[in-house]
Amino acid sequence: MKKALLLISLIGLIACNSPQKKSIFEPLTLDELKVLIKKDTIFEYGYKQILYIRDTVLKTEIDRVKWADLTYGRINKYLKFAADTSYFKPFEEQFKKDWKKKYGHYLTKVDSVSDYWKKFKVDNSLNNYVKIELVEIHKKYYEYIGGIENINLGFRLTPLKGPIEQLRFGYRIEAKIDEKPEISGFPSLLSKLDYFWCRKSDPFSRPTIAYWEVDYKNENILEYRDLQTFNRDYNIIIEVDQIRKDGKNLSNDDLNIPKSVEYYWENDDFVFLKELYIKDIVKEVLGKEYLPEYEYVNQKTDSILKKKDELCFNFLKIPIDELMK
Repeated sequence: MKKALLLISLIGLIACNSPQKKSIFEPLTLDELKVLIKKDTIFEYGYKQILYIRDTVLKTEIDRVKWADLTYGRINKYLKFAADTSYFKPFEEQFKKDWKKKYGHYLTKVDSVSDYWKKFKVDNSLNNYVKIELVEIHKKYYEYIGGIENINLGFRLTPLKGPIEQLRFGYRIEAKIDEKPEISGFPSLLSKLDYFWCRKSDPFSRPTIAYWEVDYKNENILEYRDLQTFNRDYNIIIEVDQIRKDGKNLSNDDLNIPKSVEYYWENDDFVFLKELYIKDIVKEVLGKEYLPEYEYVNQKTDSILKKKDELCFNFLKIPIDELMK
C-alpha cells in the first residue's frame, strides 16, 4: 500500500513539474526543449514567439503580471487550434461569401471610378497643347584629347493650340526590354523621380527645336548610340508638366485627381498595395467604408481565436501591437 501511495505521489510530482505546465517566464532546460520539439514541431514555433516577446518586450515584472497565468502548454494548445486548417477552412469559405455579399460590388464601382479619371486625365492633358519629339542626339567632343565632352538632346516642340509662352517637361529613357505601359500616357508617381526636367522660358508659336544637355546617367546610355540605334533599343517617355499660355499657368496638379486613384494606378502591379488603395478610393470618392477580403477574413478568424483563448490571442499579438505604436 505504501509503495502504491509513493508511486501515485511520484506521478503527481512529475506531472506538476512537466515543462508544459511551466510558466512562460520560467526558462526550459535544453533537455526539456529537445523532448518537446521532437514531440511537437508547433512547440518550436511557439517557443520562439515566447522568447521574442518575453525577452524583447516584457522586460519588467510589471510588464509580465498580466501574462502570469500563461504556460508553455497553454500556448502550444492554442497554436495547435489556430493551425487546424481542416477546422478553419469551412469558416474561411463562409467568410469569403459574406465578404462578397457585403463588399464585392465595390470592385466594379472602383473600376468605374478609375476609368472615369483615366479619360478625364487624357481629355485634359497638357500633352494636348504641345507635341514633343526627340529628333537629334548631338555630341560634342574634346578638341585635342578626344572623348565626349557633353551630349545634348534636341527636341522638336510643336504647339497644337496656339502660342506657348513657357513650357516645362520631363523625359525618362527606358530600355525596350523593360518597357511597361504608363497609365493613360502619364508616368507613375514614383517613376517621376527618374525624369530629367527641361524648361523653355521663351515663347514659341511654330515648331521649334530646342536642346538640353543630358545628365551623367543618360550620357552612359547615349555615348555609343545615334538616333537610329537609340530608337531601336530604347523608348523615351515624355511628360508635359507645366505650360504658361495666354497669361495663365497650367499644371497637371490642376486636374485634382483623387490621390487614392493615382496611388491605385501606381500600384497596379502590386496586388496587396492595390487592395489598400481600393479601400481608400471607396472612402475618398464614394464616401463608404470598405474592407479588403483578406482583412475581413482575418478579422472574422481573429474573433474565433480570441473566443478560444483571449489571453493567448492577445499575448501572441504583442509584436504586431508594438509595430503599430
